[in-house]
Parts: sequence; structure tokens; C-alpha cells
Amino acid sequence: MKKIIVFGGGQVGSSVAKILSDDGNDITLVDYDKDVLSSLKEKMDIKTIHGLASYPSIQKLADAENSDMVIAVTGSDEVNMAACHISKSLFNVPKRIARLRANEYLRDEDNFNKSFFSISEVISPNILLTDYVKNILDHPGAFQAFQFASGLVQVLAATVLPDGPLSGKKLSEFKNHMPNVDVKVVAIYRDKKNIIPNGDTVIMPDDDVFFLATEENMRFMSELRKSTAKPHNVMIAGGGRVGSALAKKLEDIYDLKLIEKDKYTAKMVSQELSSTVVLNNDIADESLLTNENISDVDYFCAVTNNDQMNILSAKLAKDMGAKKTIAIVNKSSYRNLVSKEIDIVVSPEDVTIGSLLASVRTSDIVNVHQLRAGEAEAMEIIVHGDSKTSKLVGKKISELSLPESIIIGALVRGREVLLANEDFVIETGDHAIIFVLQKSDISKIEKMFQVSVGFF
Repeated sequence: MKKIIVFGGGQVGSSVAKILSDDGNDITLVDYDKDVLSSLKEKMDIKTIHGLASYPSIQKLADAENSDMVIAVTGSDEVNMAACHISKSLFNVPKRIARLRANEYLRDEDNFNKSFFSISEVISPNILLTDYVKNILDHPGAFQAFQFASGLVQVLAATVLPDGPLSGKKLSEFKNHMPNVDVKVVAIYRDKKNIIPNGDTVIMPDDDVFFLATEENMRFMSELRKSTAKPHNVMIAGGGRVGSALAKKLEDIYDLKLIEKDKYTAKMVSQELSSTVVLNNDIADESLLTNENISDVDYFCAVTNNDQMNILSAKLAKDMGAKKTIAIVNKSSYRNLVSKEIDIVVSPEDVTIGSLLASVRTSDIVNVHQLRAGEAEAMEIIVHGDSKTSKLVGKKISELSLPESIIIGALVRGREVLLANEDFVIETGDHAIIFVLQKSDISKIEKMFQVSVGFF
């Protein structure tokens, strides 16, 4: 059990506080809004303190001097930085994580020394969101896409089309249909219910299926969704921090247009980009979308900081002929309402929390990704120890007695990717890619990967 202080009771702060509390940690949450604290007290069993995160008196009241970690996710970058500095300089808190949104702090590492602010680790939602959206665009047909082991392992989620060649097929028939493709199904969701996959599981139309494979084997996506084509034309709605960063990543790959309503922001973005067409206009202007041939757009990406505008513009673009729409939506209540009207709804909360959890949890966790709005998790954990100090080293996967809701999808050994089967023997240094389909089993995984005292 760790003693952790969370500064900020917004969506990310409250969510990570709940997850960590459910994991058995001692959580104290600090926020300046009394109404927020009152609401959180009703929902979860945590300590709450009213006050500003950067005040030494508030941190003392939160018992910072006896805490293992602080997580600063208030709405202000500057408060987050100050909170980390105070935690280290006055209370010597061992680990200090800060969320920073402003690109100015992150653009040039030489001009931003995180150690100066006593920050152990920086979490940047803008960078995370940009990489997340780009990964989806790079894998047409997927509604969720992420990487493990520095890109050696890909996980894609796709909805099965009724007329797709795999619809109605058993998982054991995959090899017959795609004999040269090495792919592992690690999770299936049907009617919002989790189905533990095995060889006899039949894939049905409208199933949400999570696939794991190496990058070179991900060509199977065209088999699953035969109408899917590589995107060519991409339109970005919003030239803010996420929109401008996304455009920089995409403009050498796609024919790109970016819409930004604010004249000054549009001018600044146009100066930063080389081949992107920047349009100074309202992102929900029907005549603009018509004039810019919205029906030829493969992906319309609404990435402003306004949920309503993202939803409105994405729905409008879809109605006017855009082939696929992506919208960043913060409020969970909104996401539930529009999930059927917008092709891909991206939650900044889910994307950010994964990075936070990788930094917070025990064992040597490299990556954590949320599946289906946090219903399940995928994680990359490094195996340590030897046959005497580890519960894993030298054992076959079949010998681990794992619950059926815990699936070892792959072992990465150096540059070699081994799609896991029961006969594989686990070695020290392996990166295990694990899917936990019931959140209550996460603590079992952490205990399994811990090494005995003799290892140190």
C-alpha cells in the first residue's frame, strides 16, 4: 500500500484517485473547490482537503512528509509545477508527477528543466492525445490502437462487419483463413459484455474485438473490414495545442486541412506548418465544409478544447459525407450520448490515466492502456529476478494458474515477439504484454511480478 496525494479533483484527478483507492492505496485528494470535494466524498472512501495544492500549509495538512508520491493534475500547469517543488523541497516526497498541458513547457527540453521544478515525471495530455489519434489514422478500421515494447507489438480494436470474412467464424479457424498472419485475439466485447476468448469462441457481427500482433502482421485489418482503405485526405477542426501538434505529425503523410476560428491562432499555426492548408473559419460552418469538399475527406478530426463544438462539427461533417469522424470528448455523459453518431470518440481522461497508472503502480510497469473506457486494462510489465526470487521466471505460462480474465498476450524478448501460448517458458528480462479483463484482478498481477527481498 502506498500513501499518495492527488492534487486536483477534476476528471483525471478523481478517476485516478478512485482507481488507486480501489487498488488498496491510502489516497488524499486536495482541491480548491468545496463542491467538488463534497461530491467526491459521496462517491469514494478517500480523505479530502480543501485548499491550494502549492501551499506548504495545505501539503502539511495532507501529511506530505509521510507520503510516497504526489500526483499534480490541477487545471494549472504552474500550480502543478509549484506543488511538486514544494513537495520535494519541504517534505522530501520521493516521487512527484505533474501534468503539463502547455506546449511551451514541452517543446524544448533544453529550455525546460523538470528537475529544477523537482518533477520526477511529466505527463502531457497533448502529446498523448496526438500520438493516440495518429495511431488510429495509421490503422484504418480500428477504433482503438496502441503500442507496446517501443512499437514492436500493436493492439488494435475493431468492430466486426456483418459481411466481413471473419464474421461467424471460430477463433480456431483464423489460421485457415489467414495462414501467414500471426494474430492473437485478446478480448471480445458483445452487447457491452466481456467474452473470454478461446478457440471455440465464434466471432459475431458487431463484436468489438481486440487483436494483438506485430506491426507487419496488422494487414489482417483489411480482411476484417474489407471496405477499409488507407486514408488520404484528413481535416482537423481546431488549431489549439492538440490540433497544431497533430497537424505537425500528419502533414508529411496526408493531404491536410486545418480549420481554426481564432484569427491570431490560425495565423500562428499557419506559420508553424509547411504544407497544411489553414482555414480561418468556424469549424461548424456548413458552407465552408461544402466548399472544402467534405465528402472527399477520409477522416474529420475534431480536437478543440470544447466538447460541444467537437460533437457538433463531427456530426455535421458525418452528415455531409465525411467517411470517418473522430472527436475528443471530455465529459463521460457526452461520450455515452454520441458514441453511435461519431465513429471514434476519444477520451483524454482514459489516455492520460494509462500513463499515470504506469508511473504509480508497483512492479516494473512500462505501459498501461485503458480498454473500453476503463472497463479493462492492457499493460506491459518487465519480468525480474530468477527462479528463486520470482514467481514467474522458469515457469511455463500454463503453470501460473491465472484466472481466465487475465491473458498473457505476448512476451517480448529483446527484439523478438512471441505471441504467448501455454508452453512458453518465461525468462528474466521478458516484457510481458498482459490483458486484465476484470479490474479486480490487477492486484494479483502486481503481486505475481514482485520479486522477493533476496533479489535486491
